[in-house]
Amino acid sequence: MTTVPSLTRTIDDYFTHTWFEIRKQAIDNILDGNVITAALRAAGCFTPQVGGECITRTLRYGTKTATNVKKGDTLTHGEDDIETMARWDWKYSSAHIQRSLMDDQKNAGPSKIKSLVDTKISAAKDALDDAVESAFTTAVDTTGGTDLRADRDPDGLYNILPGGSYYNQAAGTYTYGNVDTGIGNPWWQGKYKTATDPATLNLLAEMRNIFNTCGNNQSYPDLILCEQTLFEIYEDFAQDMAQIVINKGSNLANLGFQVLKFKGADMVWSSAITDYTMLFLNTEQIEVVYDPNLWFHMTEWKPIPYQTERIAHIIITWNMICSELRRQGWLGTYTS
Repeated sequence: MTTVPSLTRTIDDYFTHTWFEIRKQAIDNILDGNVITAALRAAGCFTPQVGGECITRTLRYGTKTATNVKKGDTLTHGEDDIETMARWDWKYSSAHIQRSLMDDQKNAGPSKIKSLVDTKISAAKDALDDAVESAFTTAVDTTGGTDLRADRDPDGLYNILPGGSYYNQAAGTYTYGNVDTGIGNPWWQGKYKTATDPATLNLLAEMRNIFNTCGNNQSYPDLILCEQTLFEIYEDFAQDMAQIVINKGSNLANLGFQVLKFKGADMVWSSAITDYTMLFLNTEQIEVVYDPNLWFHMTEWKPIPYQTERIAHIIITWNMICSELRRQGWLGTYTS
């Protein structure tokens, strides 16, 4: 005879086994389900790191100077201060699955258990999908201190490019990666260009300018993100210019997203990007660092005290980092 404890264990196991069977597919669906995470994934930005107190990267900001010498000169010596360390904290996102003893009893049959599991897991997967997208595109939180986000929130695109007014201010106005972006640190600041209306007339020239400014004849943006209106204005240009083409062969296009090209960079649109703006990203300097040991993993099932409920969580351990802000650019904001 099936007892309540054995039924509970059976359904616990069914949930856990089902999730780990579909986990890889669920990760693919979540990360490839919206254009921003799909673009970053296609660019190879997802970097595993097992454990560690935090995420660190060495930043080179200074240069050595060579000198001309002649006979009798004293040669230069001493170590140059040309490097510093950036540090980002791990961030954790989760979605819970909760059920009750009554749910277990009503769904004791094999077919009903499967239906219950599918419903609960699908809801959690959808919640994680929303959490992942919002983590990358949520506007900065000005109440979050000098790093412009709440302590629990992952860093996103608008921490890399938070708004030109946050750069080159008094020390302590804004820190990114625990490094001050203020006066004296122009090497740790993104590039900004104020848009000139109307976009239908000026967009192409201003895109070219911010693209070249970010690249500085060295390393150029390879991903451009914008909202729908600017994408469609650019698309009008593309129809008349043979060298600006729809990129049908890219991984993004294969996932069903519409992709245009600008100077070799993929260009896509998302409703999550701030209206009438464009982000120019050099993905070689952007990483989504995650811990593979706690990456979309489900915790054990736990009883909720004094209730007939049981709960488990699916956990993501990660953060987005950028090791060279000066290669990233922001164009905006158009009003017409």
